Amino acid sequence: MDWLNDGLYMVRDAGFGRDFTPKLWVSIAALVMVVADVRRNKRLDYVWVFVIGTVIWAAAEALLSLQGTRAMPDRVLFDRPIPMGLSLLLQGTGEAAFVAILGLYVGDRWLTRGRRVHSAVVMAIVCVLVTAATVRGALARAGAPEVASRRDLLAPGSLLALGALALIAIAFYVARAPWRPRVLAMSWAMLIFSTIWTIGQVATGGRWVETRVGEAFVAASPGAQFAGLAFDVIVEIVLAYVPFLAIPVLLGLIRDPRPLGSSEPVDA
Repeated sequence: MDWLNDGLYMVRDAGFGRDFTPKLWVSIAALVMVVADVRRNKRLDYVWVFVIGTVIWAAAEALLSLQGTRAMPDRVLFDRPIPMGLSLLLQGTGEAAFVAILGLYVGDRWLTRGRRVHSAVVMAIVCVLVTAATVRGALARAGAPEVASRRDLLAPGSLLALGALALIAIAFYVARAPWRPRVLAMSWAMLIFSTIWTIGQVATGGRWVETRVGEAFVAASPGAQFAGLAFDVIVEIVLAYVPFLAIPVLLGLIRDPRPLGSSEPVDA
């Protein structure tokens, strides 16, 4: 495994690494789910997950940029350059909070009697829209993928932060039995969505893994590609995003482990 010595880098093309417009749209979608849940269930669960997820991920992206772990020189919204602060906010809302809210929204309804069809329909619609947007972006690019963002997957600081988030997720699941169905359903929903999204990105040349040979970056071997993408989905998304729910619970901001407030959950 030479990539352990040469490094492993997650690469985004211009469609996802540079253009922040899609992040704005999915951020709005997340807010719609938050508002719908607040109005229906008269609770702030999703509000806190959205806020905590945004803060944690925006801070993490700020550190990645300051440490040089992620190289993303251009950031645009509606084809106009945007300041670093706005781009970090949209990364927090669009890359992290959206996925966590989608996972919780779909997972809660999957656990609730009479709501499973609604859960499946929402997940299907989101996956179809994201896939269509991915294909549209690839067709609009009409050329070889362009590197717009490159991130070191094995950077020590990044691994320590991810390890801490994963530890919180696992400890929360083990120690808080009443929350396990909700955490598990949320995790499965995030896993399904992120896997479909990743497959679409890879298939259209929007995301890939590289290693370093001297001063040059080259495509990693198939095994390293799979390892890097699997690590991204399982650790950097699923395990890293569960704490967006766990932390507000531990802080006493969310108290009811039942999905959809007063509704009684079915078996997970």
